[in-house]
Amino acid sequence: MSSRFLLVLALAILLLFSTLSPSLSKSVNDKSADEEEEEDLSFLEDDQDQTHASRSQHSYPDSDQFDEEEGGDDFGNYSDFDEPEDSDAYKAPEVDDKDVVVLRERNFSEFIENNKFVMVEFYAPWCGHCQALAPEYAAAATELKGEEVVLAKVDATEESELAQEYDVEGFPTVYFFVDGVHKPYSGQRTKDAIVTWIKKKIGPGIDNITTLDDAERVLTSESKVVLGYLNSLVGPESQELAAASRLEDDVNFYQTVSPDVAKLFHLDPEVKRPALVMLKKEAEKLSRFGGNFSKNEISEFVFANKLPLVTNFTRESASLIFESPIKKQLLLFATSNDSEKVVPIFQEAAKLFKGKLIFVYVEMDNEDVGKPVSDYFGVSGSAPKVLGYTGNEDARKFVLDGEVTLDKIKAFGEDFLEDKLKPFFKSDPVPETNDGDVKIVVGDTFDEIVLDESKDVLLEIYAPWCGHCQALEPTYNKLAKHLRGIESLVIAKIDGTTNEHPRAKSDGFPTILFFPAGNKSFDPITVDTDRTVVALYKFIKKHASIPFKLQKPAPAPKPESCPVKKDHGSSTKEGQDSSAKDEL
Repeated sequence: MSSRFLLVLALAILLLFSTLSPSLSKSVNDKSADEEEEEDLSFLEDDQDQTHASRSQHSYPDSDQFDEEEGGDDFGNYSDFDEPEDSDAYKAPEVDDKDVVVLRERNFSEFIENNKFVMVEFYAPWCGHCQALAPEYAAAATELKGEEVVLAKVDATEESELAQEYDVEGFPTVYFFVDGVHKPYSGQRTKDAIVTWIKKKIGPGIDNITTLDDAERVLTSESKVVLGYLNSLVGPESQELAAASRLEDDVNFYQTVSPDVAKLFHLDPEVKRPALVMLKKEAEKLSRFGGNFSKNEISEFVFANKLPLVTNFTRESASLIFESPIKKQLLLFATSNDSEKVVPIFQEAAKLFKGKLIFVYVEMDNEDVGKPVSDYFGVSGSAPKVLGYTGNEDARKFVLDGEVTLDKIKAFGEDFLEDKLKPFFKSDPVPETNDGDVKIVVGDTFDEIVLDESKDVLLEIYAPWCGHCQALEPTYNKLAKHLRGIESLVIAKIDGTTNEHPRAKSDGFPTILFFPAGNKSFDPITVDTDRTVVALYKFIKKHASIPFKLQKPAPAPKPESCPVKKDHGSSTKEGQDSSAKDEL
């Protein structure tokens, strides 16, 4: 009986094992397959790769600070045209800033709480733009002394935690605090602009002119003013004028009921009131308002007329140009010798596009301003040239071909407004050879190389001066070397400072983009992995449209060697002969 039981048990165990064995075998095989799928990438690893593994990037400056290891492609960031400064050689200029309050982390919060209106400049002692602002800022503080406002400053290099708390990313950064709430200062960096801007924030927005002495003082001291000739200094007309004033931070508004004052401002004393006029110390000195006396129409009139017909591009005018709601600009590039001939033509054309386009003159041979701006736009040579620019949002550029004439500028401006022009993109010359592991892309070859639908393409957008780009280069070259045998894959780079393409968008340097094969009409994939050979390889492997397998290189054979014959006498002699040869 017991033997029969054992026999039945043995059969049951055998049957169970035979049932389970296929699944066990499958599990083992699956595990083996997974192990085969996991590539051996040890040959890609290198100790040096870990040195620059982080995703560091030189981003574009948001303010006027510029450093040789920052970069940008943003024309509005005027700092992009500056040369790096030697901080060790800097010596602070003498500035009478007795009326500027110095704030530090220990007294900052309490001071802001105890003062309703405070303007605060975060600066760095070595920053050239901060040095230029210092006397203007100090003069504004002195003029506003006694008003319900305080101008203060913070050395961001000493108070780094405070600067970080207020998101200071460039210098100078200027905030205006009202009851502890801060907003960025958006005006020009001159004494008059700062004073005007602040007075509008803390005051009624308009001032009364009741005497001829007051009128003459205003006309003498201010570069542009608006005067309302009203029936009464209080009431609906005054309220509309004050409301319009608050919409225009960089122009002072005045009101009067005096016929003598109106006459001094070139208004007919018998004109129907309310009347309004704008005066500027420019080629076009007088602009008369003819619309409905409402805040919106007054503001639109002032906005369209406050800029000169042609604005000279300077450090001071840059913010006025790029912060304007009118984004489209026509830029005239000409040398100082040619300016007398072409600027008047440009001014005549500007009259036709008031309120629609901003006209800007760039003096090409000005080393401090004109030359860097010309280089940015890819303008070379000395002949006058007109470019259209759509502003920083899409930064498209258009070139007027041929001689600069009034008729050509008029036609070009009309086509520019109607989006009928073909954009111009900068490009380096096409390389004569391009046989390296990393393919060189320029603006004119971008479509051919990067947008080739049959290739997966990894593209680095770099700047030659960028430290992070230089650190990445050995890793990028090594990656390209390992992948050079894969026909479906291209590793490429493009100099983002001298080449442009609408598909080569970058936030800073380096930017690495991946363009999958067969999907070139879609936006590229931003490479957000670590900057090591292995990490970049895995990113490509994951996102490539065309599968590939990297072959591990065969180990180098060990060199064969003959056994050394231990003959001490012979060795000594050979050593002597060798020494003799070395000496010879």
